[in-house]
Amino acid sequence: MEKDDLEKNIRDYLYFAEFGENKSINTIVSLKKDLSQLSEYLLGMEKVSYSEDITSVMLRGFLIYLQEHKISKRTLNRKLSSVRSFFRYLIRNKIIYQNPAEVVVSPSFYAQKPDILTLEEINKLRDVISLKNANGIRDRLMIELLYSSGITTVEMLGVGENVFDLDRRELRVANGKASRIVFFSQRVREYFKQYVEAKKEKYKEKYNPDILFVNGSGKRLSDRSLRRIIDRYALKAKIDREISPYSFRHTFAIHMLSNGMDILYLKELMGHVTIDSTKLYENMINSVSIKL
Repeated sequence: MEKDDLEKNIRDYLYFAEFGENKSINTIVSLKKDLSQLSEYLLGMEKVSYSEDITSVMLRGFLIYLQEHKISKRTLNRKLSSVRSFFRYLIRNKIIYQNPAEVVVSPSFYAQKPDILTLEEINKLRDVISLKNANGIRDRLMIELLYSSGITTVEMLGVGENVFDLDRRELRVANGKASRIVFFSQRVREYFKQYVEAKKEKYKEKYNPDILFVNGSGKRLSDRSLRRIIDRYALKAKIDREISPYSFRHTFAIHMLSNGMDILYLKELMGHVTIDSTKLYENMINSVSIKL
């Protein structure tokens, strides 16, 4: 099943709001402005362009981003109302089946920044993953790759084996028409080798080098499955707060900046469209206590 394009969904919702719900022109203008801003943020910051890939963590990040740009609380509340209305529309029309806006609360909540994992938490996750089978090696590889490269989940789940240069520890990722080179850790190189061998042994004639991360049927692992995997390990590691695959991307950015990486270079590594998206992390450095 093809994913539903976010921008198309927004256009359809605006049409419904104007002609199905008979909302005023001023309301339609506000809805269009708010949802266009959300779409721009998700594409620029999270590299997400499909409705079903949006999570509550991303929506919280969007509101934090607005606060960083000195948006008034009244305007922030209006934008949150627009976002909630949009996702209720998606649920009613069965475009998505879980509403990420349900748990997003009023702007007064947002003294907290996007989830940043500590080194202790990352090590706890590492420790609870069994490496006795192909799925365990796969899961450890995914966590190490997300943490050391900063790529998005969409980018990671879309890769094949041939885009990895193990000698240089380089990886070419693509998002739409754009592509870029990112780097990965020594751990990734070792677990990559182990996983490919385990995958060949497990799937035999179903083995497909064009898809790196596969499910039990040998098909491409879905974003939803990845989230369930992360949730399961977080529970097992006794991490008693919400984390997501995107927590590793946020942690990567903070880690790189904390260790002196130039913000323009980080922008290129993360594939941000504008420097403003990267500066959000720079602004977080002094307000987030982390041990990396």
